Amino acid sequence: MKLKLLFASIVIALIIALSWFSNLPMSPNTYTKINASKTVHSSVKPAAKIQTIETKTPVSPVNSRLKTTLSSPVKTHVKVDIPPISLTKIETRFTGDLDDHDAYLAYENEQEIALKTAYIQAAKDKVKLLNSWLVKGIEAELEESQLEFAREKIKALEQLSQTLEEELKKAS
Repeated sequence: MKLKLLFASIVIALIIALSWFSNLPMSPNTYTKINASKTVHSSVKPAAKIQTIETKTPVSPVNSRLKTTLSSPVKTHVKVDIPPISLTKIETRFTGDLDDHDAYLAYENEQEIALKTAYIQAAKDKVKLLNSWLVKGIEAELEESQLEFAREKIKALEQLSQTLEEELKKAS
């Protein structure tokens, strides 16, 4: 009899603990009915709805230059970033016999040449961009230490790309 009473009290305690920790109300009458969402007509484009949202909530201006009043509608533009659908670049894999050591070394050499060539081209583009930023920094009269740091980075990129070009010339 004592065992049944102990078991019943443990079960009741577990039920109370589970309902407490799961934040479920004890009374079934505390739930409120939720209206179902309205169906959207097929002619309405969802992306157009996402891009411009107009709200009429009270807004207090953060900056005195803003022309919004407390009751004026606020338009929020959301940029939808959809990646272009295009074929991805297929990676080349070694298709020869793995027992042929010379063929695999030739494949590795081709991969290394392609990597160095891609780095050289990317470094040229980056140097052009950094030089344009450096000119803007000089016009904006930035500190000399920052300008010197940028010059060192540009010089390091140019030196590494020049070293890779020399390695490619020696290899061919």
